Amino acid sequence: MKTRDKIIQASIELFNEQGERNVTTNHIAAHLAISPGNLYYHFRNKEDIILSIYEEYARSLLLETLPKVSSEVKPLDSLVLYMDSVFQTTMKFRFFYSNLPVLLDKNPILREKYVEVQQSISERVGQLLISLRAADYIDFSDDELADIVSILRLINTFWVSFHQTQTIVNEVNDSVFYQGVLKILVILRPYTKAHAISELNHARDVYQQRYREEAEIA
Repeated sequence: MKTRDKIIQASIELFNEQGERNVTTNHIAAHLAISPGNLYYHFRNKEDIILSIYEEYARSLLLETLPKVSSEVKPLDSLVLYMDSVFQTTMKFRFFYSNLPVLLDKNPILREKYVEVQQSISERVGQLLISLRAADYIDFSDDELADIVSILRLINTFWVSFHQTQTIVNEVNDSVFYQGVLKILVILRPYTKAHAISELNHARDVYQQRYREEAEIA
């Protein structure tokens, strides 16, 4: 792995474990056993590292978590699996959401990229909801769509941060993300058609089982 990539991966690890505010470029260099000068050869400052990390995060969100919509995948499964993928990607880069407003205020370029990516994600979630309505799984009016998308994305984006403020032990594992998916299913339930409730319940049961298994391990 190239030094630049090692710096990015080490920074993600340290930011997640210790909090971005508590980690300096000197900490990152020491963690990698390289000189600060070697680090500055690749990145001008910590903000530059964070911007590069976000670009990697954005690629994951826009490419690796692309919703799978096909005749073989049911629309409800597509939405749940997409939200699951977004949660998993958020877990890898979770430090962003512990201090997001401050990070965006400090770096206008990061803010611009963040807003652009989030708009794209909103469009994808909206398209998935419309496909669910077209398949007669859920029902909502056109003027409700933006609000439903916003609520689902609020859970996706800030569920981890919320969870961390509600517990004494500030630990994040897969069980936290399964809880997040379960919250999304609760949001969708009032909009779900009667004949599709059984599928929603099946998805709920799957994620409840995953949550229980992960909680037992933890």
